[in-house]
Amino acid sequence: MTNLRNSDLRSRDIRKLIECKSQALVWERNESESSEWVFASVESEKHKSKLVNWLRSKNIEPSCACIVVVSSRATPKRILWSTVVEKPEMFFGKSEFQLCDLDLNWVLEYKIQEIARFGKFVAKANA
Repeated sequence: MTNLRNSDLRSRDIRKLIECKSQALVWERNESESSEWVFASVESEKHKSKLVNWLRSKNIEPSCACIVVVSSRATPKRILWSTVVEKPEMFFGKSEFQLCDLDLNWVLEYKIQEIARFGKFVAKANA
């Protein structure tokens, strides 16, 4: 299976699929190039604005179908990318989550310490 379009997938199935593809996952570096993690907060309008700008910089179509995994016990939730960009307070600041598109092209991870990272799955070239 190379995508998440099966509606019967559980959170742990999704996490395992992401883990299986992790060798092909390349995390984007933050502005300082020192880490892939960025500050991701909706605590103030200034922080929220920076977060939204960072999300928009990913150039993902607003209609992109995504799936949110909050914990291994919670039911995954399907959403559109536009929801994350337009209403980040629904996601950031509450609990850790993974968000990925249904075709497993990219993944966004958020940690409760108000940090996030974004990575893309890339095809490995044959050696």
